[in-house]
Amino acid sequence: MKSKNNTAYCGIFCPDCIHYKNKYSVYAKSLKDHLTSIEFDKYAKIKSPFGEQFKKYEEFETVLTALAETECNQTCRTGGGCSGVPCKIMECCISKNYEGCWDCSEVDECDKFALLEPRCGEMPKNNIRKIKKNGIDKAMEKRGNFYIWQK
Repeated sequence: MKSKNNTAYCGIFCPDCIHYKNKYSVYAKSLKDHLTSIEFDKYAKIKSPFGEQFKKYEEFETVLTALAETECNQTCRTGGGCSGVPCKIMECCISKNYEGCWDCSEVDECDKFALLEPRCGEMPKNNIRKIKKNGIDKAMEKRGNFYIWQK
């Protein structure tokens, strides 16, 4: 049951995700709050030999805000979707009363996985194939790397 609760409908094992129970969101929020309190944005806009490297502060602030907002403390299945946001895969499984995509015969042709492919490649579908073959607990013991850049 632990594997099922930690496994998203798409076959992703949530605890492997970079966003799940991360610390960077807490640090980013703290840094953002501090920089806001000292009005660092105003300092960054002043042209001086001491602030030349801060010309792109607004871009940095955008990324910092995104980092602060990617906190995810629940799995897809228990939290209502990835970071609390349901996706088309989850909605499809729920509408068909599936425990996950492993209950579906159309996974290989499914276009709903396109949103995952840039970061995860074929890992979700590979996990689904393993779940179909071995069951969820054994499959999650043999899961692949989460992100395409992991070796």
